[in-house]
Amino acid sequence: MSEEQSPVRASRPAARRPGIRLYVILSRPTARAGDRDAVRAEHFAYIHDLEARGVLFAAGPEVDENDKPQGPGIIIIRAASLEAARAIADAEPFHRDRYREYDIRSWRISEGGFGLRVRFTERTFEFE
Repeated sequence: MSEEQSPVRASRPAARRPGIRLYVILSRPTARAGDRDAVRAEHFAYIHDLEARGVLFAAGPEVDENDKPQGPGIIIIRAASLEAARAIADAEPFHRDRYREYDIRSWRISEGGFGLRVRFTERTFEFE
């Protein structure tokens, strides 16, 4: 194919890249002594509140092939900025009380997808 016949490819401006910006919080236990169980219910209430407000994208532990937790807890959130995401992470009860520490990363989802089937009469749903 000659240069004159080659297809034209338009480039997208960097500021308009497709995708959704989220923030990934990787949460690890600290060596701090104390009763972590006393904070656990507050942690789950906080996570459920984030979900109810549309802030939480997904959360859960990293697990091995036998479903045993290993590595960090992972909390993925929607936030207007890195600073806003830090404020959300700082308010998480385990982080607030220094039972866990975290790293936070900006993540732009630009590929992939999922399917969702909802059956209202059966009150069920399936992810594909």
